[in-house]
Amino acid sequence: MTDTRTAIVTGAAGAIGGACVARLVSDGFRVIAADRSQERLEKMDTGGGDVVPVVANVADPADLDAIVEAAGRVDALLNVAGTGDALMGLDELDDDRWDLVVAVNQTAAFRLSRRVVPQMLERGEGTIINLASVAGLRGGRAGIAYTASKWALIGMTQNIASTLGPQGIRAFAICPSGITGAVSLTDGGVSETGAARVRRDLRKPPPGKPQDVANLAAFLLGEESRHLNGVAIPLDAGLLAH
Repeated sequence: MTDTRTAIVTGAAGAIGGACVARLVSDGFRVIAADRSQERLEKMDTGGGDVVPVVANVADPADLDAIVEAAGRVDALLNVAGTGDALMGLDELDDDRWDLVVAVNQTAAFRLSRRVVPQMLERGEGTIINLASVAGLRGGRAGIAYTASKWALIGMTQNIASTLGPQGIRAFAICPSGITGAVSLTDGGVSETGAARVRRDLRKPPPGKPQDVANLAAFLLGEESRHLNGVAIPLDAGLLAH
C-alpha cells in the first residue's frame, strides 16, 4: 500500500496550473494534469515526477469522467481551469460568452468536485481548492460573467466546507489579483469599459507570480493548515485594501 497522495489539477498547462503541478510534484504528489491543449501538456516540465497528462475540456462532462478515471484515488482537487470575458459589463456581454464563462469557471468545478467527493467521504478526508479571484470578493474588478462565476465559486467552496467539513472534507478558494502569465481574465481582449477600469486602478500593486498561487495551495494541502476550512483567501498584495 502506497502513501503517495494523488491530486487533480485542471488548467494544468497554463501559467498557474503549471506552477501548481510543479509544486505538488516536488511535494511528492502523483498529479493528474488535465488541460484542453495536448501540445501544451507535452511541453510541460514535470521535473521527472509522477505526472499523468489528460487532454480534457472541463466544460465536457465526458472529459471530466476521463480525468477521474485516470486519477483513481483522489486526495486533492485543484480547480484551476478558467476563462475570461474581456472585462465586459452587463450591456456588452452576449449569451454565448456568458454561458462559456459560467461553464468553465463554475459548473466544471461543481461537476468535478461532485465526482471526487464520494471517495473522499468514504476515506473521511480530502481537499478541494478552487481558483477564484479578487473579482469574487468585489463587484468592480472584472467583467460581469467572470465576476458572477467567481462569486459563485466562493459560495460553493464555503457550502462544501460547511456541509461536508464534519465528514473530513476541506475546501478553499484562492483569490488572486493579477498574476503574471495568467490570461484568463482578459480572454478575447479588453472591452472599452474594462480598459477604463484598468486605468482607474493606477495604484494597484504589481502582479504576483504563478508560484505564489502554487505555494499557497501547497500550504492549504499541508498539515500546517489542518484547522482551516471554508476560507476565501485574497492573494493580492493588499489590492483590496486600496
